Amino acid sequence: MLNVNQAYRLWAHQGKLQPAPTRIDEDQNNSDQPLYQEGGVRITVGTKGTEIKWLAQSPCVASLFSVINWLPQAIAPVILRFHSSGWFEEFFDKPENAAKRIEALIARSDRHFPVRTFVEEVEPSRNNVAKLLVDILENPGGADIYSVECEFNKFNNRFTVEHIGSKSPIARFYGTYPNTYPCTVSSYGDRVSAGYNAVLSSGKPRVDHVLAAFRLPDNQVHWVPYHRLILPVTGAHNSDRVRVVSQIAPITFQVI
Repeated sequence: MLNVNQAYRLWAHQGKLQPAPTRIDEDQNNSDQPLYQEGGVRITVGTKGTEIKWLAQSPCVASLFSVINWLPQAIAPVILRFHSSGWFEEFFDKPENAAKRIEALIARSDRHFPVRTFVEEVEPSRNNVAKLLVDILENPGGADIYSVECEFNKFNNRFTVEHIGSKSPIARFYGTYPNTYPCTVSSYGDRVSAGYNAVLSSGKPRVDHVLAAFRLPDNQVHWVPYHRLILPVTGAHNSDRVRVVSQIAPITFQVI
Protein backbone atom coordinates (compact mmCIF):
# COMPACT_ATOMS: atom_id res chain seq x y z
CA MET A 1 0.00 0.00 0.00
CA LEU A 2 0.94 3.63 -0.33
CA ASN A 3 2.97 5.42 2.31
CA VAL A 4 0.32 7.92 3.38
CA ASN A 5 2.78 10.10 5.31
CA GLN A 6 4.72 10.87 2.15
CA ALA A 7 1.90 10.63 -0.37
CA TYR A 8 0.40 13.34 -2.52
CA ARG A 9 -2.89 13.47 -4.37
CA LEU A 10 -4.15 14.64 -7.75
CA TRP A 11 -7.69 14.83 -9.08
CA ALA A 12 -8.81 14.54 -12.68
CA HIS A 13 -12.18 16.20 -13.13
CA GLN A 14 -14.18 17.08 -16.26
CA GLY A 15 -11.26 16.02 -18.45
CA LYS A 16 -8.62 18.11 -16.69
CA LEU A 17 -5.93 17.28 -14.18
CA GLN A 18 -5.64 19.70 -11.27
CA PRO A 19 -2.71 22.12 -11.78
CA ALA A 20 -0.58 20.97 -8.83
CA PRO A 21 -0.44 17.96 -6.52
CA THR A 22 -1.61 18.30 -2.93
CA ARG A 23 -0.18 16.58 0.13
CA ILE A 24 -2.65 13.94 1.17
CA ASP A 25 -3.05 15.44 4.66
CA GLU A 26 -3.88 18.81 3.09
CA ASP A 27 -6.31 17.52 0.47
CA GLN A 28 -9.53 19.49 0.76
CA ASN A 29 -11.35 16.74 -1.15
CA ASN A 30 -10.45 14.01 1.33
CA SER A 31 -14.16 13.22 1.63
CA ASP A 32 -14.01 11.77 -1.90
CA GLN A 33 -17.01 13.88 -2.93
CA PRO A 34 -15.58 14.37 -6.47
CA LEU A 35 -15.26 10.60 -6.79
CA TYR A 36 -18.78 9.65 -5.73
CA GLN A 37 -20.76 12.68 -6.89
CA GLU A 38 -18.92 14.42 -9.72
CA GLY A 39 -17.25 11.73 -11.84
CA GLY A 40 -13.76 12.59 -10.65
CA VAL A 41 -10.76 10.26 -10.86
CA ARG A 42 -8.56 10.18 -7.75
CA ILE A 43 -4.80 9.68 -8.04
CA THR A 44 -2.75 8.98 -4.92
CA VAL A 45 1.04 8.74 -5.27
CA GLY A 46 3.44 7.54 -2.58
CA THR A 47 6.91 6.12 -2.27
CA LYS A 48 5.56 2.59 -2.72
CA GLY A 49 3.37 3.13 -5.76
CA THR A 50 0.37 4.84 -7.33
CA GLU A 51 -3.34 4.27 -6.83
CA ILE A 52 -5.96 5.37 -9.39
CA LYS A 53 -9.59 5.13 -8.31
CA TRP A 54 -12.86 5.89 -10.13
CA LEU A 55 -16.47 4.84 -10.66
CA ALA A 56 -17.02 3.38 -14.12
CA GLN A 57 -20.68 4.45 -14.13
CA SER A 58 -19.87 8.12 -13.57
CA PRO A 59 -19.09 10.71 -16.31
CA CYS A 60 -15.36 10.05 -15.98
CA VAL A 61 -14.20 9.06 -19.47
CA ALA A 62 -12.62 12.42 -20.37
CA SER A 63 -10.86 12.49 -17.01
CA LEU A 64 -9.53 8.96 -17.56
CA PHE A 65 -7.91 10.10 -20.81
CA SER A 66 -6.13 12.89 -18.90
CA VAL A 67 -4.92 10.27 -16.42
CA ILE A 68 -3.57 8.15 -19.29
CA ASN A 69 -1.54 11.13 -20.48
CA TRP A 70 -0.18 11.62 -16.95
CA LEU A 71 0.64 7.96 -16.24
CA PRO A 72 4.22 7.92 -17.69
CA GLN A 73 5.34 9.91 -14.63
CA ALA A 74 3.58 7.61 -12.14
CA ILE A 75 5.53 5.67 -9.53
CA ALA A 76 5.23 1.91 -10.06
CA PRO A 77 3.53 -0.33 -9.23
CA VAL A 78 0.16 1.10 -10.26
CA ILE A 79 -3.06 -0.05 -8.62
CA LEU A 80 -6.34 0.46 -10.48
CA ARG A 81 -9.44 0.46 -8.29
CA PHE A 82 -12.74 0.98 -10.09
CA HIS A 83 -16.40 0.24 -9.46
CA SER A 84 -18.50 -1.52 -12.09
CA SER A 85 -21.17 -3.82 -10.59
CA GLY A 86 -18.74 -4.17 -7.66
CA TRP A 87 -15.22 -3.05 -6.83
CA PHE A 88 -12.35 -4.28 -8.99
CA GLU A 89 -8.68 -4.11 -8.00
CA GLU A 90 -5.85 -4.67 -10.49
CA PHE A 91 -2.07 -4.33 -10.09
CA PHE A 92 0.48 -3.41 -12.78
CA ASP A 93 4.27 -3.38 -12.53
CA LYS A 94 4.61 -0.74 -15.25
CA PRO A 95 2.61 2.49 -15.74
CA GLU A 96 2.32 1.84 -19.48
CA ASN A 97 0.52 -1.43 -18.80
CA ALA A 98 -1.91 0.36 -16.49
CA ALA A 99 -2.53 2.93 -19.24
CA LYS A 100 -3.31 0.17 -21.75
CA ARG A 101 -5.73 -1.41 -19.29
CA ILE A 102 -7.58 1.89 -18.78
CA GLU A 103 -7.83 2.31 -22.55
CA ALA A 104 -9.30 -1.19 -22.81
CA LEU A 105 -11.83 -0.44 -20.07
CA ILE A 106 -12.90 2.75 -21.87
CA ALA A 107 -13.22 0.88 -25.17
CA ARG A 108 -15.38 -1.82 -23.63
CA SER A 109 -17.58 0.48 -21.61
CA ASP A 110 -21.26 0.39 -22.50
CA ARG A 111 -23.52 3.19 -21.30
CA HIS A 112 -26.54 0.87 -21.71
CA PHE A 113 -25.70 -1.75 -19.11
CA PRO A 114 -27.93 -4.85 -19.10
CA VAL A 115 -29.96 -5.38 -15.94
CA ARG A 116 -27.86 -7.30 -13.45
CA THR A 117 -30.07 -6.98 -10.38
CA PHE A 118 -33.56 -8.31 -9.78
CA VAL A 119 -35.54 -7.62 -6.59
CA GLU A 120 -38.91 -8.97 -5.51
CA GLU A 121 -40.61 -8.28 -2.17
CA VAL A 122 -41.95 -11.37 -0.37
CA GLU A 123 -44.16 -11.97 2.62
CA PRO A 124 -42.02 -12.91 5.64
CA SER A 125 -42.53 -16.59 6.33
CA ARG A 126 -40.36 -19.45 7.56
CA ASN A 127 -41.30 -21.24 4.35
CA ASN A 128 -39.69 -18.72 1.99
CA VAL A 129 -37.23 -16.64 4.06
CA ALA A 130 -33.84 -17.67 5.45
CA LYS A 131 -34.08 -18.71 9.11
CA LEU A 132 -31.65 -16.05 10.38
CA LEU A 133 -33.76 -13.27 8.86
CA VAL A 134 -36.97 -14.56 10.41
CA ASP A 135 -35.25 -14.92 13.79
CA ILE A 136 -33.99 -11.32 13.62
CA LEU A 137 -37.37 -10.05 12.44
CA GLU A 138 -38.89 -11.61 15.54
CA ASN A 139 -36.04 -10.51 17.81
CA PRO A 140 -33.95 -7.71 16.20
CA GLY A 141 -31.69 -7.20 19.22
CA GLY A 142 -28.84 -9.27 17.81
CA ALA A 143 -28.90 -7.93 14.26
CA ASP A 144 -25.82 -5.69 14.47
CA ILE A 145 -23.10 -8.25 13.68
CA TYR A 146 -25.08 -9.68 10.75
CA SER A 147 -26.20 -6.41 9.20
CA VAL A 148 -25.07 -3.57 6.97
CA GLU A 149 -26.28 -0.16 8.09
CA CYS A 150 -26.94 2.52 5.47
CA GLU A 151 -27.76 6.19 5.95
CA PHE A 152 -29.70 8.37 3.51
CA ASN A 153 -27.92 11.57 2.51
CA LYS A 154 -30.48 14.27 1.66
CA PHE A 155 -27.89 16.42 -0.11
CA ASN A 156 -27.06 13.90 -2.85
CA ASN A 157 -30.13 11.64 -2.62
CA ARG A 158 -28.00 8.56 -1.97
CA PHE A 159 -27.46 5.94 0.71
CA THR A 160 -23.98 5.36 2.06
CA VAL A 161 -22.76 2.44 4.14
CA GLU A 162 -22.00 3.42 7.73
CA HIS A 163 -21.39 0.01 9.30
CA ILE A 164 -20.67 -3.53 8.11
CA GLY A 165 -21.30 -6.31 10.62
CA SER A 166 -18.49 -8.81 11.09
CA LYS A 167 -20.75 -11.78 10.23
CA SER A 168 -22.50 -10.23 7.22
CA PRO A 169 -21.95 -11.69 3.72
CA ILE A 170 -20.21 -8.48 2.62
CA ALA A 171 -17.70 -8.80 5.45
CA ARG A 172 -17.05 -12.42 4.52
CA PHE A 173 -16.26 -11.59 0.90
CA TYR A 174 -14.95 -8.02 0.98
CA GLY A 175 -14.16 -6.94 4.55
CA THR A 176 -15.71 -4.45 6.95
CA TYR A 177 -14.32 -1.09 5.73
CA PRO A 178 -17.54 0.86 4.98
CA ASN A 179 -16.17 3.58 2.67
CA THR A 180 -15.52 0.97 0.00
CA TYR A 181 -19.21 0.27 -0.56
CA PRO A 182 -21.41 3.07 -1.88
CA CYS A 183 -25.00 1.78 -1.80
CA THR A 184 -26.36 3.50 -4.88
CA VAL A 185 -23.71 3.30 -7.58
CA SER A 186 -24.89 1.69 -10.86
CA SER A 187 -28.10 -0.17 -11.56
CA TYR A 188 -27.40 -2.47 -8.62
CA GLY A 189 -27.48 0.41 -6.15
CA ASP A 190 -30.54 2.06 -7.68
CA ARG A 191 -32.54 -1.16 -7.55
CA VAL A 192 -31.54 -2.28 -4.07
CA SER A 193 -31.95 1.19 -2.54
CA ALA A 194 -35.57 1.43 -3.71
CA GLY A 195 -36.39 -0.99 -0.90
CA TYR A 196 -34.50 1.20 1.58
CA ASN A 197 -36.62 4.19 0.59
CA ALA A 198 -39.79 2.15 0.99
CA VAL A 199 -38.83 1.16 4.53
CA LEU A 200 -37.96 4.76 5.46
CA SER A 201 -41.35 5.90 4.14
CA SER A 202 -43.40 3.19 5.84
CA GLY A 203 -41.36 2.70 8.99
CA LYS A 204 -41.99 -1.04 8.64
CA PRO A 205 -39.59 -3.94 7.94
CA ARG A 206 -39.42 -5.44 4.46
CA VAL A 207 -38.18 -8.79 3.13
CA ASP A 208 -36.91 -9.25 -0.44
CA HIS A 209 -35.52 -11.99 -2.63
CA VAL A 210 -32.65 -10.64 -4.73
CA LEU A 211 -30.64 -11.98 -7.66
CA ALA A 212 -27.55 -9.89 -8.53
CA ALA A 213 -24.23 -10.21 -10.35
CA PHE A 214 -21.15 -9.74 -8.16
CA ARG A 215 -17.43 -10.08 -8.72
CA LEU A 216 -16.31 -12.37 -5.91
CA PRO A 217 -12.78 -12.91 -4.54
CA ASP A 218 -12.02 -15.51 -7.24
CA ASN A 219 -12.12 -12.53 -9.65
CA GLN A 220 -15.08 -14.02 -11.54
CA VAL A 221 -18.57 -12.54 -11.87
CA HIS A 222 -21.20 -14.76 -10.23
CA TRP A 223 -24.98 -14.53 -10.09
CA VAL A 224 -25.76 -14.59 -6.37
CA PRO A 225 -29.29 -15.29 -5.04
CA TYR A 226 -29.97 -13.98 -1.55
CA HIS A 227 -32.68 -12.97 0.90
CA ARG A 228 -32.55 -9.63 2.68
CA LEU A 229 -34.37 -8.11 5.63
CA ILE A 230 -34.52 -4.30 5.76
CA LEU A 231 -35.22 -2.77 9.18
CA PRO A 232 -35.74 0.92 9.98
CA VAL A 233 -33.24 2.13 12.57
CA THR A 234 -35.16 3.86 15.33
CA GLY A 235 -34.05 6.68 17.61
CA ALA A 236 -33.92 10.46 17.55
CA HIS A 237 -30.81 10.64 15.35
CA ASN A 238 -31.44 7.57 13.18
CA SER A 239 -34.57 8.49 11.24
CA ASP A 240 -32.74 8.23 7.91
CA ARG A 241 -31.00 4.88 8.48
CA VAL A 242 -31.83 1.30 7.61
CA ARG A 243 -30.26 -1.96 8.75
CA VAL A 244 -30.00 -4.69 6.11
CA VAL A 245 -29.48 -8.35 7.00
CA SER A 246 -28.74 -10.68 4.07
CA GLN A 247 -28.27 -14.40 3.64
CA ILE A 248 -27.33 -16.29 0.47
CA ALA A 249 -30.30 -18.56 -0.25
CA PRO A 250 -32.47 -19.77 -3.17
CA ILE A 251 -35.03 -17.29 -4.51
CA THR A 252 -38.63 -18.01 -5.48
CA PHE A 253 -38.92 -16.01 -8.72
CA GLN A 254 -37.52 -16.85 -12.15
CA VAL A 255 -35.63 -14.45 -14.40
CA ILE A 256 -35.69 -16.57 -17.58
